[in-house]
Amino acid sequence: MSVPAASPAQLSADPEIERARSPLSTLISLEREARAAENVEQLGFIVVNATHRLVDYDRCLLWRVTPAGKVKIQLVSGVSAIDRNSQAVLSLTRLVKALCAGDASVKLKAVTSAAVPAKLRPDWDEWMPQHGLWCPFTDRTGELHAGLLITRDTPFPAQQIDLLEPLIEAYAHAWSALEGGKRNTGSRVIQFLRTRAVRLGVLALLAGALALPVRESALAPAEIVPYRPLIVAAPAPGVVKDFHVRPNEAVTTGRTLFTLDDTEIKSRYDIAEKSLEVARADYLRARQKSFSDQKSKSDLELFKARVEEKRLERDYALALLERTKVRAERDGIAVFTDVNDWIGRPVETGERLLTLADPGDVEIQIWLAVEDSVMLEPGSDVQMFLNTNPTAPLKGKIRQTSYEPEQNQAGNLAFRLKAKIVSGQPRPRIGLKGTAKVYGEKVSLMYYIMRRPLSALRQTVGF
Repeated sequence: MSVPAASPAQLSADPEIERARSPLSTLISLEREARAAENVEQLGFIVVNATHRLVDYDRCLLWRVTPAGKVKIQLVSGVSAIDRNSQAVLSLTRLVKALCAGDASVKLKAVTSAAVPAKLRPDWDEWMPQHGLWCPFTDRTGELHAGLLITRDTPFPAQQIDLLEPLIEAYAHAWSALEGGKRNTGSRVIQFLRTRAVRLGVLALLAGALALPVRESALAPAEIVPYRPLIVAAPAPGVVKDFHVRPNEAVTTGRTLFTLDDTEIKSRYDIAEKSLEVARADYLRARQKSFSDQKSKSDLELFKARVEEKRLERDYALALLERTKVRAERDGIAVFTDVNDWIGRPVETGERLLTLADPGDVEIQIWLAVEDSVMLEPGSDVQMFLNTNPTAPLKGKIRQTSYEPEQNQAGNLAFRLKAKIVSGQPRPRIGLKGTAKVYGEKVSLMYYIMRRPLSALRQTVGF
């Protein structure tokens, strides 16, 4: 009975048959498989698992050097996936990094725990067999890209090391062909940047850049407000009876804006009018009697003064009655929130109810937070980015700055700034909001970057 012949693939996959074949044919087979690999992942699998057909070992590590110069454990024989945060992988990475620091011109060499620094020998004794074989992958320039660390309990014979040398060269050639195109540019750039001269040059450029003068600036919420508005306040204490204008309505001089409840004031006027009539009657009676009665003649000045007093009270009550109707003193638009916010509300003398403003004469009001305050003087530049049109900033000049912070509508302490809009620009509507960027004096870039951190550090530490 005849036995069918085994295919070449079956011969290369059977370790017993591989051992029966000559080492030279196994070496050629492994080189062909390495050169036929389509990517570094497939090549890595062949390197850590198929090399066992030529040399016996307990463990084979494939490591690589990233373009950033860091050592990374890529694959481990017999393991499908590795945990890079495990203690074993971290220890092996430190060992490989220490071996990479040696002579890169050596192609293959036998290593033991004595080849690593004394502080790493406990890692070797815990995770590695006694003997190892260092097999680096280098390119034509001698640059180290990757390599193998093969370990076992017995020393590697010189014959096996000589046999592995051409195989490692084939592996290195295949690795460079598959990965070199992707990493050459990046690795060369990184290596160039890591040179001493370049580092010093970068530090010099950085120091020069930090000394460049830049304009100090800060961002703050802003609003379009009227310039030189006329504040309309309550002329007397009372209750708002009616509003005769609507918010943002245009009004002319003399138009009635609102009225206060005149019930109490009208009663005072009626009482003052009656009191004046009584005082006049008393004065006339005393005047008539003064012709025949000396005592009535002496009281005549007293009754006259009383008439004048009651007349003044009557006139004051009449003036208060007239002031219950508040009229516009100039043309403009009535700026206030809502009529219903004021109807039936008691007000005190001087309490502001609305503002008369010229819609064509507006300015920018900015609330600059205390922690963002910069050195500002009248005439400093301002740019306001309206929420309705952020792509077309308004340019302005600071005309007024407050010396003490005050509480804004959000309840935060901030400096109130006012800026005049530069002529030649469209005048936005009163009440529009946005973000303003204020520009201060020129400072160094380093101060501009570190101002806030230094301020916070000083407030925390207190130096």
